[in-house]
Amino acid sequence: MARRAGARIPLYEQVYTVIRARIESREWPPGFQLPIEPELAAEFGVSRGTARQAVTRLVNEQLVDRSAGRGTFVAERRPLSYPVNELLGFTRLIEASGRRPSSEVVDISIVERSCAPQEFGFSAGVRRLVSIKRVRLADDVPVALEHLYLPWPRFAGVRDIDLTATGIYDALEQDFGVELQLGDFNLEIADLTERQANLLDEKVGTPVFLMRGGVTDAEGTMIVGVSCYYRRDSFTFNFSMPRRGQHDRDESTGSITEPMPSLTVSMPA
Repeated sequence: MARRAGARIPLYEQVYTVIRARIESREWPPGFQLPIEPELAAEFGVSRGTARQAVTRLVNEQLVDRSAGRGTFVAERRPLSYPVNELLGFTRLIEASGRRPSSEVVDISIVERSCAPQEFGFSAGVRRLVSIKRVRLADDVPVALEHLYLPWPRFAGVRDIDLTATGIYDALEQDFGVELQLGDFNLEIADLTERQANLLDEKVGTPVFLMRGGVTDAEGTMIVGVSCYYRRDSFTFNFSMPRRGQHDRDESTGSITEPMPSLTVSMPA
């Protein structure tokens, strides 16, 4: 692999970048066996040690699996693990998994409050909402379809933010000074409509996870209503459920309290 004069990118990283691009574009799909080290070294014009270093990084990032005596294979994409006891935005969740988050904005518009699900408990004075529809991607693969509602005109400025690269929770906290406190959601199974299926690259009627609810601020005011459809082959949801009757004692008062089960899918910020 020719290296440009003055370039500071290590050779192994250049090899790694090319191989990773082949995996992400599915030129090398899950299960594909990578060429052996001598072949990689010959292709890129580097030493075997450099080729091994590039592959080792791919192994560490769980993009490939290395098996002694068999070879190295592109890893099957493992479902993203979504903890339901913490309010994590999509961007941070994907980054924590070692993948690259991005978004495609489908629509941003101003709608009447009646267009949003009735269970969204916006304040009585809220009559119109900013409606945002986005496809959420992990390593350029569509994994979720998100529909957000925010009070208008309070959050009219959200339309000026680059929502292809910015998480809505981060934007609310950093650009609008909102202190998000709690997310309260219901999790159920829903079937994709034709429109939704096309956006998620799925078949019509495919069952998906639907998480619907809202996020409130420190004063308990509804800030954002959320309806998010998650592909079942891309996500798992982790619950922590204490057994009824297993109590905790408050050391300051001596009283006995029962822990709150996270099965309620209430997510503190």
